[in-house]
Amino acid sequence: MLRRIAVMMFAALAMFAVDASVGRSADGQIGRRGRQQAEPDPGYWVGLSAGYVDGTTINDGATGTIWEFGYTAQIRATLEKTLQRGVTAGVSAGFSDAPLTYVSGFSDPHSNCVNECAARANITQLMAYIHGGGSTGFHFVYDLEGGATEFSDFRLSSTQTSLAPSSKYDFTFGFGGGFGYGFSQISDIYVSEMTDLVLHPSNGATTSAPRLFQFRAGFRVGF
Repeated sequence: MLRRIAVMMFAALAMFAVDASVGRSADGQIGRRGRQQAEPDPGYWVGLSAGYVDGTTINDGATGTIWEFGYTAQIRATLEKTLQRGVTAGVSAGFSDAPLTYVSGFSDPHSNCVNECAARANITQLMAYIHGGGSTGFHFVYDLEGGATEFSDFRLSSTQTSLAPSSKYDFTFGFGGGFGYGFSQISDIYVSEMTDLVLHPSNGATTSAPRLFQFRAGFRVGF
């Protein structure tokens, strides 16, 4: 948890530093030419979304097990910096507690998991992304993101006994789009669909990257 907080704080500080530098330059320009453009977008945005994550199957090369994830929900927090009107760069942290069928193919004496078991695992996504689209009223939105997906805290549903592995990070990238509605220049809501590809080392049973399909609904507030 401390590592995730540190990552988010570092990204936020970096974004504020860039904004301060740009702001000093912009102040000088405004002093010479005056205000000739419409009111700009807010410098920063914070947001929260709830998502519906489709199930996926992952073949784990490290343990020789198969993770058949079911449908689950995701909570996601975001911080964005405005690059230009209607375009932002951001960082996000999403969390899910997902059900799965854990297929071991053998009897695990530690957990008494024979062949396959009902289990749960945490799925955490730490992403950087570009968000486009934004205005008052209805508008299209699109996102392009990349970062890491962590699978952790594998455990039996019945007894909460731990299963392997303890934690695993995988590079992830994705894209998607949807619709938004701006109530004002500093607040909007959106719904979007995302497709994330998870580059997870497999056990040779598959050659395609697992996909996480997500439906998100959320809001953003500018400041």
